[in-house]
Amino acid sequence: MLKMERRSCIALMVGACLGLMAGTPVMAAGGYYEGKTVILIVPNTPAGAMSQYARMIAPYIARYSGAKDVRVDNQPGAGGLRGTNMLWRAKPDGLTIAFTSVSSLVMAQLAESAGAQFDAAKFTYLGRAVTEPRILMVGANSPVKSINDVKKLDRPFVFPTQGTDEDFYAMSVLFSALGVPLKILTGYDGDADTSLAVIKGDGDGHMASYSSGITAISAGEKRVILTMSDKPSAELPAVPAALEVVTDLKAAEPLRAIIEIQTAHRGFFGPPDMDPAATEAMRKAISEALADPDLIAEAKKRQFTLSPSDGATEQARIARIMTSSASLKPILKSALQSIK
Repeated sequence: MLKMERRSCIALMVGACLGLMAGTPVMAAGGYYEGKTVILIVPNTPAGAMSQYARMIAPYIARYSGAKDVRVDNQPGAGGLRGTNMLWRAKPDGLTIAFTSVSSLVMAQLAESAGAQFDAAKFTYLGRAVTEPRILMVGANSPVKSINDVKKLDRPFVFPTQGTDEDFYAMSVLFSALGVPLKILTGYDGDADTSLAVIKGDGDGHMASYSSGITAISAGEKRVILTMSDKPSAELPAVPAALEVVTDLKAAEPLRAIIEIQTAHRGFFGPPDMDPAATEAMRKAISEALADPDLIAEAKKRQFTLSPSDGATEQARIARIMTSSASLKPILKSALQSIK
């Protein structure tokens, strides 16, 4: 009997070692998420970059949390507010979380949007997957070749938008700082739709992330004329940054604030007062997932960037942003009123 027990022990140790050597995470038995299904609300269209990121990362979160499945649930509408409101009302047991542009939520609240039925500072932030500067793009055949051409326009810049998302607010702040009027065209369905409008010439330009614009840029269908940052990005070193173009200190103040908000970008978050054990387990799982070599390789293959930040850091970032963005409120509220 003792020999059999000894053999069983050795077999278990060997199995664990082989699992580690194979690079497969060994989950702690009885962890908070063990065997459970997690619903990951993505309040964006299924074909967009946000959903592509979520579907890419979800299996790795399941792997490291021990969950049976992390199921992506697209709930688009109202510039991401519909699905976010659903998350706000979700049971705080950690089995329903969300992934979207955290920047959009913050801006909607600062603008006092009636659709924002939440307090962004009270969400439970679980980790950021990526931050990347937003870029202003025009169609390849557009007469607008540079940001200087934009400043010289004798008419409003025509901007097609899918709704009151972070790019809607960022464009409003940018063009206020540039002193150029903006003509906003609403009613488009997601980034792919606004992108097509710009390529066809139905609009002058739009703003999006570098990863969502790279395909059209590489195909020669669109051209980047500005990055929303304080200095040129590594991906586009020849393209001027917004804070290089806007040098007036008063005009640059709200622009600088919006750029800070945009650093939150693609993030995971849960309902207010989320179960502490669930919060700790999910923050750990997301951090480990985003460091997984297989995920990093997959993201690189897809030309998706990753720049992770842990949940505690993002919680502090949002708290800081919500108390330091007073200069933005009048511009964001005015932008919202302009489309009503």
